Amino acid sequence: MQDWLTHIPRIGLEEPLWLLLLPVLAFAAWWTGRQEKQGRTAAVMFPEVDRLRKEGLEAPRLLRRLPGWLRWTALVLSVVAMTRPQLVVEGTIAETKGIDVVLVLDISGSMEQQDAGGRSRLDVLREVAREFIDRHPDDRIGVVVFKGDAFTLCPLTLDHRVTGMLLDGVSPDVVRNDGTAIGTAVLVAVNRLRVSQSAQKVMILFSDGSSNAGQIDPLTAASFAAVHGIRIYTVGAGSGGSAASALDEDELRRVARTGGGRYFRAGSRASLAETFESIDRLEKSPLSSPIARTRSGLFVPLLVAALVLLLLETVLSNTRLLRIP
Repeated sequence: MQDWLTHIPRIGLEEPLWLLLLPVLAFAAWWTGRQEKQGRTAAVMFPEVDRLRKEGLEAPRLLRRLPGWLRWTALVLSVVAMTRPQLVVEGTIAETKGIDVVLVLDISGSMEQQDAGGRSRLDVLREVAREFIDRHPDDRIGVVVFKGDAFTLCPLTLDHRVTGMLLDGVSPDVVRNDGTAIGTAVLVAVNRLRVSQSAQKVMILFSDGSSNAGQIDPLTAASFAAVHGIRIYTVGAGSGGSAASALDEDELRRVARTGGGRYFRAGSRASLAETFESIDRLEKSPLSSPIARTRSGLFVPLLVAALVLLLLETVLSNTRLLRIP
């Protein structure tokens, strides 16, 4: 019921004091009518008026009053126009239950290594990220990518189509510096999430190596996230101790523990499903857009209407409804 009422337009007046003239106009209309009934209005008498009536040239009673109604209506519209009215329409509040999530993705060179199945870790990571996005249509999702440095690929948004398009174009070439700057990536994601008004803020960090770049320690960055109420889940990709990368699971566990989250291995689909279920169990908080108000000024339309009525009254009073006392 309340949502339906928000669609009903309302009128706002910028200068309502002009409405004080309406009682004056009402009194003037009453006084003029009283004077006409008593025959006290100024008039020039013409002979043979009775003969014109007999010829059927007299207008019906209601039609004879039309010019007066037009005139007084035009005056009322003019007074209302002087109040500077506006038609105000409030848009409905777009509300959904969701959380704010930033996916922090390792795109270092080792992510191009092919694991079992002949697919690179980065390809699998894209698929996992797309699956997560598809499972959370009501969540605002952002993406941060990192190698030896980190940057925001996509800010928090409900437009998951754009997020998916940007995700498909991710490659190690989008970041110049080599290495694995986990601390820097966490800090960039924190800066995106700490301004969020959502009660639940989540960061999911995917990496296949250990932190060996950047100017901030991963645990320090995770502590900064915890201060801002941001929960961190870490996901280890690939095989620890391989020639191409050395997955430091202990470090990822400490980061997750400091951020109030959990660590998972991406070696199996079951572990990824567990990650999704853990996030789904988080309490959902309402994400509402601001109330959109559309204002349309009515001064010009009302003034034009008043002028049209006055013009019509003048034309009728001097042609078909010409009054001969």
